[in-house]
Amino acid sequence: MSNKWEKAVLFLLLSIGAAHISQAAQQTTWVMNALKLQREIDVHAPFNETTFLATHNSFNSASYSTPRRSYVDPNQQLSVYEQLNAGVRSIEYDAHWTKSHDEHSKDIMLCHGTDKNLGCSPFDRNITEGLQELRDWLKANPEEIVLLYIERHLDGHEPQLASELETYLGDFIFKPSVLRKENDNLKGCMAIPSSLTKADILRAGKQLLIVTKGCASDFKDQDKFSQQWNDYVFAGIGEISSDPYSFIDANITDFPGYPDCGKSNIFNSDSTHTSLWRIYEDRTKLSNAVHSEKKLEDNDMQELMRCNINWPSMDMLSVDDSRLAAAIWSWAESYPQEGKGQCVIYKNNEGMQNLPCDQLAAGYVCREEGSRVMKVISASGTWHEGENYCQAIGKNWHFTVPVNGYQMSVIKDAMTSMALSSAWLNYTESEEGYWVAG
Repeated sequence: MSNKWEKAVLFLLLSIGAAHISQAAQQTTWVMNALKLQREIDVHAPFNETTFLATHNSFNSASYSTPRRSYVDPNQQLSVYEQLNAGVRSIEYDAHWTKSHDEHSKDIMLCHGTDKNLGCSPFDRNITEGLQELRDWLKANPEEIVLLYIERHLDGHEPQLASELETYLGDFIFKPSVLRKENDNLKGCMAIPSSLTKADILRAGKQLLIVTKGCASDFKDQDKFSQQWNDYVFAGIGEISSDPYSFIDANITDFPGYPDCGKSNIFNSDSTHTSLWRIYEDRTKLSNAVHSEKKLEDNDMQELMRCNINWPSMDMLSVDDSRLAAAIWSWAESYPQEGKGQCVIYKNNEGMQNLPCDQLAAGYVCREEGSRVMKVISASGTWHEGENYCQAIGKNWHFTVPVNGYQMSVIKDAMTSMALSSAWLNYTESEEGYWVAG
């Protein structure tokens, strides 16, 4: 009898464990799918409205530690390849001109060190290893776009790095030359324009944007390399008049949160948000020994999305990191659901849900062409009536869908003030099964 009860209890425990594993797997699958759809929903949006989930000091990972090679104070646990597989689409490489593996010469190394290379080691990885790892991931994921941020400590050796970028990533890089006008200086710096879209990059058959801070012009060894640094790497993002070849970033410890969102103390020089806004964390022991650093947690990620911080950079990312789920501002959990309909509403306080297009909803989301101002109108009807209702506001108004967490928060607040429970979005599933915005 006892044996039967033991078997029954064991069976019950195994069943509960299997159900838990299955539920966790379903959650992970939904998170990955929802993040993928979010990356696609802003494909035609101007660059300053796009979102790139990122890792901070992506190269500084414990996964690369070996008896002869060690990052002793890592920001990350996963390799760069694994970070990208987990769902991030922006990585950071710190490039230092410092002692190489043979210790008798210098080379470009991936180092977590100071401007004077303090903290660098001959046991660090050569940057070519990082470029090859990125190339391998891009080849395996031909529809994905990655933003690579290179922090430079190169002592004028940018031409060598440009040559290595061509060797390892030349086929993937969306180069500034594509955007230069006929009379532009071919050696001059160029920031990523706010008007650039992911669709522009994909149409060019490319997958990789490279950005750095500052306009580099004083080079060494240019006579040894045919590649021009400023033809491979964008200097800055957007149109920040006070610092045209840069972008603005800050540690989350200094981020004041909503509703200020850093506009008063961090991003005040870019009041119209022409650039990507980057907030990062630093969990290294060294940084926290100097002063305690705030960690970027789930609730912080939700607030960053709401605040239009479209370049959040995480430390210690894990494969099933809950902060990735917290970055989902669009679909309600478990949606979209197969067979439930090809049109989408936003259900207040729940998220986007797919329904039959001929079902009734209480409102529509519209955007003004040019200003890109969004508003919600109260009107009962089917999805098909959306453009007509928006055009009734004015000829420059069109039926639309939010493309980032900030825009969705604007819609949510408007619906709450209007006591609307649901509103149609111009977001539909094609006959081929793709979700299409606009």
